[in-house]
Amino acid sequence: QRQTPAPTAAETTGRPLLYGEFTSAASRKVRYAVSLSDTALTTQRITAAPSGRGAAVLNLRDCVGCRVFRAEDDADPGACFSAYFYPFKRRWMSSGAARQRVEQCFRVAPVQDPQVNLREAERWAQAISQGSIRQRFTYVLLTHPWTVILLILPRAGPLCAACDGLPTSHCTSHCTSHCTSHCNASRPTERQNHARDLVREADLSQWDALVIMSGDGLLFEVVNGLMEREDWEQAIQIPLGVLPGGSGNALAASILHYSG
Repeated sequence: QRQTPAPTAAETTGRPLLYGEFTSAASRKVRYAVSLSDTALTTQRITAAPSGRGAAVLNLRDCVGCRVFRAEDDADPGACFSAYFYPFKRRWMSSGAARQRVEQCFRVAPVQDPQVNLREAERWAQAISQGSIRQRFTYVLLTHPWTVILLILPRAGPLCAACDGLPTSHCTSHCTSHCTSHCNASRPTERQNHARDLVREADLSQWDALVIMSGDGLLFEVVNGLMEREDWEQAIQIPLGVLPGGSGNALAASILHYSG
């Protein structure tokens, strides 16, 4: 009986949108063929002799972000891009699986011009990030302009994780000035459990969505306030938008993960 060959990495990930050959950021002696499709980032180590290793395929749904940076050596014209994934992997000495951090970091240096190399690294990082967003989120065409209230915590954690560690006070003032012009109402919280009391007692029919700009504390208050309402089963269905302004934002990440 004739056996059907196993599908190749290209067949399982789709048509490549980008392809490049880069060295590892950790060692210029290690070279990889890297391709990006609509659904995955595929890497294959380039060796002179067959290594027997298959290509590593990382689903863009598991990608949580990218960053671009210049080489530490000022004389090095190369630039680097890193992509961060949290795929499910089998635990060591266990039958269960859990999400584990995987970082892919490559050095881009096709020419001796640092700016050209930096733009190429940025092109890859942007394409990976956009592909990840398309895989993880579903966009819905709104039938009418939405009425939104923005709930703001003036003082969250000391550093904003969403803005690469900038002080939260800087990010809050910057985002507030931009976001309030697009929201129908904004409400800075004035005390502990202010947002909890607000969403528990408010007429939610006046808004199509609640947007929260803070760390986990304000999001915790809003979710609990919704669950304390008599109509909690309907109230908890209101869309929540989160602008992560805290240092960790673990609760926001958990809610997003378990909501699919």
